[in-house]
Amino acid sequence: MNLSLLKVFLIQLSLVVFLTMGAISAQAKDSSNPGPLPYREGERLIYDISWFGAVGGEGILQVKDTVMSKGVPVYLIEVIGRSTGFIRKLYPIEDHTLSHLDVAGLQSQRVEIHISEGNYKKLKIIEFDQEHQTAIYKVNDDPPEELEIDPHSLDAFSILYAFRTMRDKLAVGKSVFLPLCDDKKKYQLEIQILRRERVNLPQGMVDTIVVEPLLKSEGVFRRRGKMTVWFTDDDSMIPVMMASKIIIGSIYATLREYSGAKINFIPYETEQKK
Repeated sequence: MNLSLLKVFLIQLSLVVFLTMGAISAQAKDSSNPGPLPYREGERLIYDISWFGAVGGEGILQVKDTVMSKGVPVYLIEVIGRSTGFIRKLYPIEDHTLSHLDVAGLQSQRVEIHISEGNYKKLKIIEFDQEHQTAIYKVNDDPPEELEIDPHSLDAFSILYAFRTMRDKLAVGKSVFLPLCDDKKKYQLEIQILRRERVNLPQGMVDTIVVEPLLKSEGVFRRRGKMTVWFTDDDSMIPVMMASKIIIGSIYATLREYSGAKINFIPYETEQKK
């Protein structure tokens, strides 16, 4: 397996997706009253990452804890990307991200990205000041930099969870946009709603909404490939499969295990009886 492609996919496992309310006022909810959220503390999603059917990595998305920060409840969202099996022996990857998502406003407060890939180590921290529309960006021991951000900006990891609140705003053939602060970049990320589709997974069949984010991030996905994500077509909108088309084939992340969440899988024998 091409290790650099696996590395990029693991790092950006949850960038695959996206969406928030905020600056897109025509399509966004009132951020002061987002209503019941489709996830809760304790939700844990585990994915196999594969290329041409060979599993070479694992991705984990979880709502780890709820804390009070700046006077509001905040979800601590943990994202883990690691190589596994034979690939790990060749090139160990163990990346951890902790994103702080304001539960009431559905906007980022802070994100810590710990990258460990072979001998390469890096720590990136972004502190969001939503009131003043600025963020402090820091890498390792380098001097911090101040960035401008859009209202209600999200980092590339918590944005997945904001998207999951927007099912009633999605229409096939249309696009939604959201304010993203990714690395040192801020831009309105366009997400195209492609279709509704029933897909086959090891656990059974499931009805999904299929979307494609038009990414501007550096890496293998920029201009030369595309990323597609399948969310359950229900109020939970759980990402069950992700695919990134690359020069040769596609890299897939497929849901392997889950807890703290409900997915309405359809048994294969039920379909056969129709």
